[in-house]
Amino acid sequence: VGPITNDQIFYLDSMIVVRPAQQNDLEALRKIAIETSVHTFAEFNTPENMEAFLRAYDLEQLAKEWNEDGSIYYLAWEQLVPTGFARLRMNNETEKYLGKNAIELQRLYVHPDHQGKKIGSMLMQQALDYAVGQDNQWLWLGVWERNYKAQEFYAKWGFEKFSEHIFQMGDDPQTDWLLKKKL
Repeated sequence: VGPITNDQIFYLDSMIVVRPAQQNDLEALRKIAIETSVHTFAEFNTPENMEAFLRAYDLEQLAKEWNEDGSIYYLAWEQLVPTGFARLRMNNETEKYLGKNAIELQRLYVHPDHQGKKIGSMLMQQALDYAVGQDNQWLWLGVWERNYKAQEFYAKWGFEKFSEHIFQMGDDPQTDWLLKKKL
């Protein structure tokens, strides 16, 4: 038995477990992503733009993301029900701001039926632990400028705004705030 690595660590809190996702979890990730996105964004966007956005969660697209170098998913379970997930990935979008030693928290979703149970905090802690274990200096993310609930959550974790970028929601260019946290 070798040493435990960060991708093997999971958190247990009552009946909630966070563990590295397996490739056969893609359908569960897809369901959480779609239902959380619809709950969060549908009232602010046209059905056409939502449909275009949700294509990012086609199984084929998720499988492609799964296989990207430097990508890892963590999945939260409450008993036998998948309840949320986080995806971290390496990319160079923020290199001019943060240097080469930064990792993106691309997604942190908690299904609407399971919010308020500290699942988001468990996923965030796992993301931070993973980022530190990979010797990153920064964890960064993008959050929609009108997603106030998420902004409040990230602020509690010590993230601060450092830039913006445009996120294309169908035919609607929307502004995402870029947030960073020093590790």
